[in-house]
Amino acid sequence: MPKDTASKKQKSSPARMKTRKEGVIRYVILALLFLSVIGFYTVRLISLQLTVPEGTTVTIDGEKIAVTRRYVSVKARRGSILDTNGTPLVQDILRYQLELDAASFPRDDAAANELLYTLLTLLDAGGDEVRATSLPITWGYADDRYLYFLKPETVTSAARARFETYLTTIGLDGAESLKAKDVLDAMYSRYHLYEEEETEVIDAAPDQTEKTLLYDSHMAYRIACIRYDLEVLTFDTANPYRLADEVDLSLITPVKEQNLRGVNFCVQTEREYCYPGYASHILGRTGAIQASKVDYYSALGYPLDAVVGIDGIEGAMEEALRGIDGTMLIEEDAQGNILRQTMIKEAVPGKDVYLTIDIELQIKAEHALADNITYIVESALSSGEEQNGEDANAGALVVIDPDNGAILASASYPTFDLTAYDYTALSSDPLLPLYNRALMGTYAPGSVFKVGVAAAAMENGIIEPDTKIDTKGVYTYYDDYQPRCWLFTRTGLSHGPINVIDALRDSCNYFFFDVGRQLGISKLSAFMSSLGLGQKTGVELPEAAGILSAPAYTDSRGLPWVGADTLQTSIGQGYNAYTPMQIAVYLSTLVNGGTRYQAHYVRGIAEHDNPKPRFSSVGTVLEKIALDEDTYDTLIDAMREVAENGSATRVFRGYGVSVGAKTGTAEVGDGGSPNAVFAGFAPLNNPQLLAVSIIENGASGTSAGLCVRDVFDAWFGK
Repeated sequence: MPKDTASKKQKSSPARMKTRKEGVIRYVILALLFLSVIGFYTVRLISLQLTVPEGTTVTIDGEKIAVTRRYVSVKARRGSILDTNGTPLVQDILRYQLELDAASFPRDDAAANELLYTLLTLLDAGGDEVRATSLPITWGYADDRYLYFLKPETVTSAARARFETYLTTIGLDGAESLKAKDVLDAMYSRYHLYEEEETEVIDAAPDQTEKTLLYDSHMAYRIACIRYDLEVLTFDTANPYRLADEVDLSLITPVKEQNLRGVNFCVQTEREYCYPGYASHILGRTGAIQASKVDYYSALGYPLDAVVGIDGIEGAMEEALRGIDGTMLIEEDAQGNILRQTMIKEAVPGKDVYLTIDIELQIKAEHALADNITYIVESALSSGEEQNGEDANAGALVVIDPDNGAILASASYPTFDLTAYDYTALSSDPLLPLYNRALMGTYAPGSVFKVGVAAAAMENGIIEPDTKIDTKGVYTYYDDYQPRCWLFTRTGLSHGPINVIDALRDSCNYFFFDVGRQLGISKLSAFMSSLGLGQKTGVELPEAAGILSAPAYTDSRGLPWVGADTLQTSIGQGYNAYTPMQIAVYLSTLVNGGTRYQAHYVRGIAEHDNPKPRFSSVGTVLEKIALDEDTYDTLIDAMREVAENGSATRVFRGYGVSVGAKTGTAEVGDGGSPNAVFAGFAPLNNPQLLAVSIIENGASGTSAGLCVRDVFDAWFGK
């Protein structure tokens, strides 16, 4: 029977047990030592990445690594400009730009060339456009061999000077006799774009050995162009080289994966006009701080390279729209590798500005005004008559809410496109497209002024609503000045005995000559001033104050005031000169019952991305006049008569909404066609909007009503 195997085992001796225990202890000690070393370097690396102080130099595996800090500005988003419905009109958009950083860009030619080759290949693959270089040698694609100098007139003098200096630097003299391919050949050699063993010239003759480029000919040309720019332009730590002005976001990942030294993406914000060509006079522009305002903005803490609002709402609401830039700390090694980015101060976005205008109505107003002017000119030319509107070429159209002064639309013609702004061309245009006629143009109101004269006469007890004046065509009160009514001038007839409603409907000059004389210029001018004429409306943008025709004005000019001046003033001529916006405020005060509101484009301001901004619909009251109910009813009835049976009948005949209107034709005194003035509001019993159009040299106030009707059509859905 075999013996038990367990009985064959020998018991371990105490010496053997001791030796085994010591071996285990040695292994443990070695393991702990190894882990300690690993832990030490891990901690040092983490410390380097997270808490390296400025100017620190550390040693890892015998290699000294210097860490530097730099602070960069984080641009804040500028607030958006939106219409009354929250539709964006102007907003910031992000553009990703690709830049080369001089601090860590490779100094070695081969490495620099390979980096540029990689970037250009990635840009081409993504369809991103590379920024044009300043080398005055262009490339043709017929057989990849056409190279020629750019025409002198297409190159700036500074670029030519840089190129000539460069030619001297690379040992090429006699620029006049040089060929483009010879210059490029020297550049290929300078930047080591040839294979080293080749020595012959580019485009060699058949019996010569052609040099071999490291890349295809077009790629080598592109690399040489960039290397040229890096050499002749200021390329240092403070001035990176922008390789692409705008790249797709999808390019960032493949570029980062290549771990390319000296390549950075930066984010730039740019103003986007969501409706190019519309509301240009209202919205305005942004740009660099103008020299005349450097001290002003510096005192407010703006950096000198800040982008600010220059004009329009952009300028007027700069304080709200501007964001406050943030600051980021960047820590990097000597090769430019970023070890840590720390936001020191968060950027604060600007506030959003909501306007009162409705962009769809604004677009309609601009088209309607342009179409109206075209119609007047075409009609005048077809009639063959002179001073009939053939010279009409400019004007304005203002649409306002009479219950609060909110501007719903404001058009000036001709206009311009902010996305293609060219100050030199626009400022030299004789039609003055930069001139905002809605706020800066001043015009005699013509017979539109008579509505206020009628109100003043009734409020001062000169006439009652049913008072009749026997009009006789020629006003003979003064011996030395006897003006005529327009009807007498045309037909030799008069309007006969008429009341104020008849007089406004028929726009009888005689009636208002007599009423104005009886009222007197002092009471008339005081009443008109209370309606806002001759003073600014308070709108946020620059505006003209206009001229209230009165002795105060003539006294300031050293001129006498005579009876004839009162008569002419009473029919909207004389020295009267008002902006379309002033006329809109003046009439709004009458049709709303006597409250003059401040005209305004800004509905309110909201914090960035506030989904539910709250705004008040109550306007700012500038003045209230106690308008008698009979006076108010008489004025409304009279303007209804103008629309239904008077000079505006052709415009609003059969219109589905009740309309009040008044037309005006104002002489200009320069031999041109008279200016055309039209005012309308609707509905009669509760006006939602009031529109005023003025067309320079439009000849007839009635004709200027077509654009008002188009605006009403858009508003009331006709």
